[in-house]
Amino acid sequence: MQLIQSISVLALAAATYAFPNGAPRCKITESIIAAGHKIQQGSLGLVMQLPATYTPGGAAIPITVAAANGSAVSFAGVLAYMTPGTVMDSSFTAVPIGTVNVPNAGGIKQHVGTFQNLGAQNLRAQTAAVCTAQNVTNDNAASTITHSQPLTAKTPFTIMWTPPTNNAGPVTVNMVISSGSSRTPWQIVPSGQIQSTAGAAPATPANPATPASPATSAAPAATAAAKKNGKKTKKNKAANAAKAATGAAAKVLNAVKAAAAKKAKKAN
Repeated sequence: MQLIQSISVLALAAATYAFPNGAPRCKITESIIAAGHKIQQGSLGLVMQLPATYTPGGAAIPITVAAANGSAVSFAGVLAYMTPGTVMDSSFTAVPIGTVNVPNAGGIKQHVGTFQNLGAQNLRAQTAAVCTAQNVTNDNAASTITHSQPLTAKTPFTIMWTPPTNNAGPVTVNMVISSGSSRTPWQIVPSGQIQSTAGAAPATPANPATPASPATSAAPAATAAAKKNGKKTKKNKAANAAKAATGAAAKVLNAVKAAAAKKAKKAN
């Protein structure tokens, strides 16, 4: 599975010939890939097979790309990365930077976790300068990856991803795959989300009000109540986090669609 989600490839466009040693981008932007490939995105029939959860600081998990019909699909180039949240990065890169009500317009700036065993699969970490130029911050050098030479890979293809040490909340796999050089089919693989066993990512703390000092006689009761409520909170934490993430994702998608529609209207 050649993780290629961030291959905004001017292209994978000549992913293997013009760019035999990797995609020249750090984000997946459909319009740029299409320009490089000289052909609009088509479907290679690829889907993702993902585990339901990851554990922050835990063991590596498999990220697999496969053909929906179970066949062996050959591909030559790839660009891939993981982003926090439940929306594919290509939805954001389609919206101009600075668009109102779309905080991640232009693409999510943080790529999280680390892909493993790249050399054995003819993959490599994306060049740091390429990501810096696009205002992308990688957790590690191998948070964004691409091919190191023209691939002769076939689906199903699996690569291992090690989660970040700190909880990132739900994460989304971003990947684009090219079947060959210019004018050959390519696809941004429909993504899925992987939930964190620790629940939602911690929010940026506000300045809390200083609590009043409790009366001495109330302390034992407060402690008992806190323990009881703590058990309920821990039990429902993951469910509440997933529900909140779904609602937030819906709001962001609506904003992205509105911005894209406005852009299309101006173009006409």
